[in-house]
Amino acid sequence: MPNTPIESILNNIRRSVNDQNNSNEMEEIVGQVPPWLVRWGLGVLFCVGLIALIIIHQVRFPDTLMADVLIQAKEQPGKVTVRREDANQHFRFLIKDGDEVMVGDTLLVRTDRKKNEQEAIITPMNGKIYVSKGIDATNTLDQVIWVVPKATAFDIKIKYANKGAGKVKVGQSVKVNLYDYPTNEYGFLEGQIARILPVQVDEHHQAYVELRTPRLVTSRNRELPILPTMQGDAEILLNDRSIFERIFGSLYKP
Repeated sequence: MPNTPIESILNNIRRSVNDQNNSNEMEEIVGQVPPWLVRWGLGVLFCVGLIALIIIHQVRFPDTLMADVLIQAKEQPGKVTVRREDANQHFRFLIKDGDEVMVGDTLLVRTDRKKNEQEAIITPMNGKIYVSKGIDATNTLDQVIWVVPKATAFDIKIKYANKGAGKVKVGQSVKVNLYDYPTNEYGFLEGQIARILPVQVDEHHQAYVELRTPRLVTSRNRELPILPTMQGDAEILLNDRSIFERIFGSLYKP
Protein backbone atom coordinates (compact mmCIF):
# COMPACT_ATOMS: atom_id res chain seq x y z
CA MET A 1 0.00 0.00 0.00
CA PRO A 2 1.27 3.48 -0.75
CA ASN A 3 2.68 5.47 2.11
CA THR A 4 0.42 7.92 3.79
CA PRO A 5 1.54 11.58 3.88
CA ILE A 6 2.54 11.17 7.50
CA GLU A 7 4.69 8.12 6.72
CA SER A 8 6.40 9.96 3.86
CA ILE A 9 7.27 12.82 6.17
CA LEU A 10 8.67 10.41 8.74
CA ASN A 11 10.81 8.66 6.09
CA ASN A 12 12.26 11.97 4.94
CA ILE A 13 13.14 12.85 8.52
CA ARG A 14 14.87 9.49 8.98
CA ARG A 15 16.95 10.00 5.78
CA SER A 16 17.97 13.49 6.88
CA VAL A 17 19.11 12.15 10.24
CA ASN A 18 21.13 9.38 8.59
CA ASP A 19 22.80 11.86 6.17
CA GLN A 20 23.70 14.11 9.08
CA ASN A 21 25.20 11.17 10.98
CA ASN A 22 27.31 10.17 7.93
CA SER A 23 28.58 13.75 7.56
CA ASN A 24 29.56 13.87 11.22
CA GLU A 25 31.40 10.55 10.87
CA MET A 26 33.41 11.93 7.86
CA GLU A 27 34.32 15.07 9.80
CA GLU A 28 35.49 12.93 12.69
CA ILE A 29 37.69 10.87 10.33
CA VAL A 30 39.20 13.97 8.70
CA GLY A 31 39.75 15.56 12.07
CA GLN A 32 41.73 12.54 13.15
CA VAL A 33 44.57 13.05 10.49
CA PRO A 34 47.86 12.76 12.45
CA PRO A 35 49.75 16.07 12.80
CA TRP A 36 53.00 14.39 11.66
CA LEU A 37 51.38 13.55 8.32
CA VAL A 38 50.43 17.19 7.81
CA ARG A 39 53.97 18.32 8.70
CA TRP A 40 55.45 15.71 6.35
CA GLY A 41 53.27 16.89 3.47
CA LEU A 42 54.18 20.52 4.04
CA GLY A 43 57.87 19.58 4.22
CA VAL A 44 57.67 17.73 0.89
CA LEU A 45 55.97 20.71 -0.76
CA PHE A 46 58.63 23.05 0.63
CA CYS A 47 61.46 20.83 -0.70
CA VAL A 48 59.85 20.56 -4.15
CA GLY A 49 59.42 24.34 -4.29
CA LEU A 50 63.01 24.92 -3.18
CA ILE A 51 64.39 22.51 -5.80
CA ALA A 52 62.28 24.17 -8.51
CA LEU A 53 63.58 27.60 -7.43
CA ILE A 54 67.20 26.40 -7.58
CA ILE A 55 66.65 24.89 -11.05
CA ILE A 56 65.12 28.01 -12.59
CA HIS A 57 67.89 30.09 -11.01
CA GLN A 58 70.70 27.88 -12.38
CA VAL A 59 69.40 26.90 -15.83
CA ARG A 60 70.31 29.63 -18.31
CA PHE A 61 68.90 30.40 -21.75
CA PRO A 62 71.13 32.98 -23.47
CA ASP A 63 69.86 35.31 -26.17
CA THR A 64 72.00 34.93 -29.30
CA LEU A 65 72.40 36.63 -32.67
CA MET A 66 73.59 34.70 -35.73
CA ALA A 67 76.35 36.10 -37.95
CA ASP A 68 78.45 35.14 -40.97
CA VAL A 69 82.17 34.62 -40.36
CA LEU A 70 85.22 35.26 -42.53
CA ILE A 71 88.70 34.38 -41.27
CA GLN A 72 91.53 35.85 -43.35
CA ALA A 73 95.21 35.10 -42.93
CA LYS A 74 97.28 38.27 -42.70
CA GLU A 75 99.83 36.67 -45.05
CA GLN A 76 97.80 36.33 -48.24
CA PRO A 77 98.97 34.34 -51.31
CA GLY A 78 100.28 35.96 -54.45
CA LYS A 79 99.71 34.72 -57.98
CA VAL A 80 101.15 35.03 -61.47
CA THR A 81 98.86 34.34 -64.42
CA VAL A 82 100.63 32.78 -67.38
CA ARG A 83 98.64 33.46 -70.54
CA ARG A 84 99.97 32.99 -74.06
CA GLU A 85 98.53 35.79 -76.20
CA ASP A 86 100.28 34.88 -79.47
CA ALA A 87 102.59 32.26 -80.94
CA ASN A 88 105.69 34.46 -80.50
CA GLN A 89 105.53 34.27 -76.70
CA HIS A 90 107.53 31.67 -74.84
CA PHE A 91 107.60 30.89 -71.10
CA ARG A 92 110.38 29.13 -69.27
CA PHE A 93 109.42 27.96 -65.80
CA LEU A 94 112.19 27.95 -63.22
CA ILE A 95 110.03 26.44 -60.51
CA LYS A 96 107.69 23.48 -60.18
CA ASP A 97 104.73 22.57 -58.02
CA GLY A 98 105.73 22.12 -54.39
CA ASP A 99 108.93 24.18 -54.48
CA GLU A 100 109.75 26.58 -51.64
CA VAL A 101 110.77 30.06 -52.80
CA MET A 102 112.14 33.16 -51.10
CA VAL A 103 111.81 36.86 -51.83
CA GLY A 104 113.69 37.69 -55.02
CA ASP A 105 113.61 34.20 -56.55
CA THR A 106 112.75 34.07 -60.27
CA LEU A 107 109.59 32.11 -61.00
CA LEU A 108 109.67 32.19 -64.79
CA VAL A 109 111.13 34.01 -67.77
CA ARG A 110 108.80 35.33 -70.45
CA THR A 111 110.24 35.83 -73.93
CA ASP A 112 108.61 37.62 -76.84
CA ARG A 113 110.46 36.47 -79.97
CA LYS A 114 108.73 38.99 -82.21
CA LYS A 115 109.74 41.97 -80.10
CA ASN A 116 112.95 40.33 -78.94
CA GLU A 117 112.02 41.10 -75.34
CA GLN A 118 112.66 39.06 -72.22
CA GLU A 119 111.11 39.56 -68.80
CA ALA A 120 111.82 37.77 -65.50
CA ILE A 121 108.93 37.31 -63.06
CA ILE A 122 110.24 37.53 -59.46
CA THR A 123 108.37 36.57 -56.28
CA PRO A 124 107.91 39.34 -53.70
CA MET A 125 107.31 36.88 -50.85
CA ASN A 126 108.41 33.63 -49.30
CA GLY A 127 106.13 30.66 -49.76
CA LYS A 128 105.30 27.35 -51.33
CA ILE A 129 104.58 27.01 -55.04
CA TYR A 130 101.27 25.67 -56.30
CA VAL A 131 100.71 25.54 -60.06
CA SER A 132 97.15 25.24 -61.36
CA LYS A 133 96.28 24.74 -65.01
CA GLY A 134 93.27 26.23 -66.71
CA ILE A 135 91.95 29.62 -65.58
CA ASP A 136 88.36 28.85 -66.62
CA ALA A 137 86.42 26.89 -69.22
CA THR A 138 87.56 29.18 -72.08
CA ASN A 139 91.24 29.34 -71.07
CA THR A 140 92.11 25.72 -70.37
CA LEU A 141 95.74 26.15 -71.47
CA ASP A 142 96.47 29.09 -69.18
CA GLN A 143 98.27 28.52 -65.90
CA VAL A 144 98.47 30.24 -62.53
CA ILE A 145 101.49 30.17 -60.24
CA TRP A 146 100.45 30.58 -56.62
CA VAL A 147 102.95 31.59 -53.96
CA VAL A 148 101.37 30.64 -50.63
CA PRO A 149 103.20 31.95 -47.54
CA LYS A 150 103.04 30.21 -44.20
CA ALA A 151 100.30 31.99 -42.28
CA THR A 152 101.11 32.96 -38.70
CA ALA A 153 98.33 35.44 -37.92
CA PHE A 154 94.73 36.04 -38.91
CA ASP A 155 91.74 38.35 -38.61
CA ILE A 156 88.21 37.19 -37.78
CA LYS A 157 85.41 39.34 -39.16
CA ILE A 158 81.71 38.74 -38.56
CA LYS A 159 78.76 40.20 -40.46
CA TYR A 160 75.25 40.35 -39.00
CA ALA A 161 71.86 41.78 -39.93
CA ASN A 162 70.34 45.03 -38.67
CA LYS A 163 67.67 43.36 -36.55
CA GLY A 164 68.99 43.17 -33.00
CA ALA A 165 72.34 44.71 -33.98
CA GLY A 166 72.05 47.36 -31.26
CA LYS A 167 72.43 44.64 -28.62
CA VAL A 168 75.91 43.69 -29.84
CA LYS A 169 78.59 45.08 -27.50
CA VAL A 170 82.36 44.87 -27.19
CA GLY A 171 83.34 42.03 -24.87
CA GLN A 172 80.43 39.72 -25.66
CA SER A 173 81.26 36.06 -26.21
CA VAL A 174 81.22 34.58 -29.72
CA LYS A 175 81.10 30.93 -30.78
CA VAL A 176 82.53 30.35 -34.30
CA ASN A 177 81.73 27.32 -36.44
CA LEU A 178 83.83 26.77 -39.60
CA TYR A 179 82.37 25.13 -42.70
CA ASP A 180 85.67 23.39 -43.55
CA TYR A 181 85.84 21.79 -40.10
CA PRO A 182 82.44 20.46 -38.90
CA THR A 183 81.69 21.30 -35.29
CA ASN A 184 80.59 17.78 -34.34
CA GLU A 185 84.08 16.51 -35.22
CA TYR A 186 86.45 19.42 -34.60
CA GLY A 187 84.57 21.59 -32.11
CA PHE A 188 84.13 25.36 -32.31
CA LEU A 189 86.28 28.45 -31.75
CA GLU A 190 85.58 30.68 -28.75
CA GLY A 191 86.29 34.41 -28.68
CA GLN A 192 84.78 37.79 -27.92
CA ILE A 193 83.81 40.97 -29.73
CA ALA A 194 86.95 43.15 -29.90
CA ARG A 195 85.83 45.97 -32.19
CA ILE A 196 82.61 47.03 -33.92
CA LEU A 197 82.69 48.89 -37.22
CA PRO A 198 80.60 52.07 -36.79
CA VAL A 199 79.33 52.06 -40.40
CA GLN A 200 77.28 49.51 -42.31
CA VAL A 201 78.73 47.56 -45.24
CA ASP A 202 76.29 46.12 -47.79
CA GLU A 203 73.42 46.83 -45.37
CA HIS A 204 75.03 44.74 -42.66
CA HIS A 205 76.96 45.48 -39.48
CA GLN A 206 80.51 44.23 -39.03
CA ALA A 207 82.64 43.45 -36.02
CA TYR A 208 86.00 41.85 -35.31
CA VAL A 209 86.52 38.89 -32.99
CA GLU A 210 89.56 37.99 -30.91
CA LEU A 211 90.12 34.41 -29.80
CA ARG A 212 91.37 33.38 -26.40
CA THR A 213 94.60 32.11 -27.98
CA PRO A 214 96.68 33.38 -30.94
CA ARG A 215 96.03 30.08 -32.69
CA LEU A 216 92.94 28.38 -34.10
CA VAL A 217 92.38 26.00 -31.18
CA THR A 218 88.86 24.59 -30.93
CA SER A 219 86.72 23.62 -27.94
CA ARG A 220 87.93 20.05 -28.48
CA ASN A 221 91.53 21.20 -28.16
CA ARG A 222 92.24 20.63 -31.86
CA GLU A 223 94.46 23.15 -33.65
CA LEU A 224 93.31 24.04 -37.15
CA PRO A 225 95.62 25.25 -39.92
CA ILE A 226 95.41 28.92 -40.89
CA LEU A 227 94.17 28.96 -44.47
CA PRO A 228 94.17 32.12 -46.62
CA THR A 229 90.40 32.40 -46.21
CA MET A 230 87.94 30.40 -44.12
CA GLN A 231 84.18 30.85 -43.87
CA GLY A 232 81.57 29.85 -41.32
CA ASP A 233 78.86 31.13 -39.02
CA ALA A 234 78.83 32.42 -35.47
CA GLU A 235 76.58 32.87 -32.46
CA ILE A 236 76.95 36.14 -30.57
CA LEU A 237 75.98 35.74 -26.90
CA LEU A 238 73.95 38.89 -26.22
CA ASN A 239 73.14 38.02 -22.59
CA ASP A 240 73.12 35.00 -20.33
CA ARG A 241 70.02 35.28 -18.15
CA SER A 242 68.56 32.44 -16.11
CA ILE A 243 64.90 31.39 -16.19
CA PHE A 244 64.45 33.11 -12.82
CA GLU A 245 65.85 36.38 -14.18
CA ARG A 246 63.61 36.16 -17.26
CA ILE A 247 60.49 35.63 -15.13
CA PHE A 248 61.15 37.99 -12.25
CA GLY A 249 63.84 40.30 -13.66
CA SER A 250 61.38 43.03 -14.61
CA LEU A 251 60.19 43.22 -10.98
CA TYR A 252 63.64 44.40 -9.82
CA LYS A 253 64.19 47.04 -12.48
CA PRO A 254 64.12 50.61 -11.11
